[in-house]
Amino acid sequence: MCHIPDAQASVILVGELLALNQDCACPAPPNALHNSKLQSGPYQRVQALYQAPLTPDWTLICDTLAGGAPAALNQAALARLNDFTTPQPLSNTTDGELAAARLLVPANSRLEVPSGRVTLLTAWMHVSNACNLDCPYCYVRKSGAHMSIETGRKAIDALCTTALHHGFDRIKLKYAGGEAALHYRTIQQLQAYAERETDRYGITLEAVVLSNGTVMPVPFADWLAATNVRLMLSVDGVGEDHDRQRPWKNDGGTGAFAALERNLDMRLLPRGIRPDICITITGRSAHTATRAVQWAIERDLPFSLNFYRENEQSAKHRDLRYQEQQIITGLRAAYTAIEQALPTRPFLDGLLDRVQAQAHAHACGVGQNYVVITHAGQVAQCQMDMEAAQSFHERSDLIELVAAGPIHNSSVDEKAGCRDCSWRYRCAGGCPIVTFRATGRTDVKSPNCAIYQTLMPAALRLEGLRLLKFHGYA
Repeated sequence: MCHIPDAQASVILVGELLALNQDCACPAPPNALHNSKLQSGPYQRVQALYQAPLTPDWTLICDTLAGGAPAALNQAALARLNDFTTPQPLSNTTDGELAAARLLVPANSRLEVPSGRVTLLTAWMHVSNACNLDCPYCYVRKSGAHMSIETGRKAIDALCTTALHHGFDRIKLKYAGGEAALHYRTIQQLQAYAERETDRYGITLEAVVLSNGTVMPVPFADWLAATNVRLMLSVDGVGEDHDRQRPWKNDGGTGAFAALERNLDMRLLPRGIRPDICITITGRSAHTATRAVQWAIERDLPFSLNFYRENEQSAKHRDLRYQEQQIITGLRAAYTAIEQALPTRPFLDGLLDRVQAQAHAHACGVGQNYVVITHAGQVAQCQMDMEAAQSFHERSDLIELVAAGPIHNSSVDEKAGCRDCSWRYRCAGGCPIVTFRATGRTDVKSPNCAIYQTLMPAALRLEGLRLLKFHGYA
């Protein structure tokens, strides 16, 4: 049903955020305490205000620096917001709603840099070096080696120790490889052990399996359906587009996508398993991302668009490298496809690589709240740098062990070219590994900066249109 708002009544639609599982050390924004109690003194409009028209009757509004989901305001609400260019007390319901949406703030208040206590510790559990695909951008040196139960249990013990030491009250395990599902029984045993241990310490446990989707035994699908363990599938296109970037290991021919789609449609969706879809954008696939997005939307699956990261294994495949305009053109086409079939579920955090709506000062959790456990039982900063892994024991503080590693995850406020950018707390300067490999430094802006700045308004616009559709104003 489509609502026709009263031109005199203010309507404020506030967006929502949905965390997506991705193949990366995603940032965990701090749990900063926001004072939701309205004050009696004067309020003013936020200073870092971004606004853009959605329709003749609706405007997209967001605070670029403080973070959070954007809002859609009708003309009456926008007019009232603009009244607060001059500080004044809150005097009606609309004023209170604008303040609750953090579009009005107490007069003379200063911008607060994202801070507070991060409560989530995330661990990449590299359960297998083996894989049945031969993706050219993969950074894993393939072999038949895999994680033993003993090694996995030692890692879980150390993760509990680390969580208790740093005050993390949640642990998230990302079972990965290679192809993690090749050793699904190991995953099941380690998850059972992790559930017992975290319960013993009063720690909340989350888990996700990262998979190429071509390996999905019935017992594994049944187990996923019966547990709270999430699933993420890598899908880089449809049909031949996917197979060119994610071919079978042995023959390199077609068929990998067909196997993935068959498992999804016949074993996962019928069991109520709705995986997150991770789409990697390369120079080879930028023009085909639209089809992958359409495919995910048709199945009502959450998805994320992520940029290729060159590594020692992939450097020889020069056609994977991308140019700025190539990515911008490809993602604009994908955004057009999204607009034509707008999902009603929140999807903003999946639209643009490392960009997150929630304000954060670090692009990822490396050195902060993220570790990688190798199949051999060592700990590293990042899955793309497992060669620098080091040994640990059950009582080790894993964060402390990797803190002095080769990847310096600088705060965005330390990065030249970022300090004055109005979007800096959305992308946090981009992936530190990408920046280091391109510039030899991590204290400068991302080589993808122009892509972020160009596409961020387009991504926000899609969220605004989604709000209108969700609330019946489309």
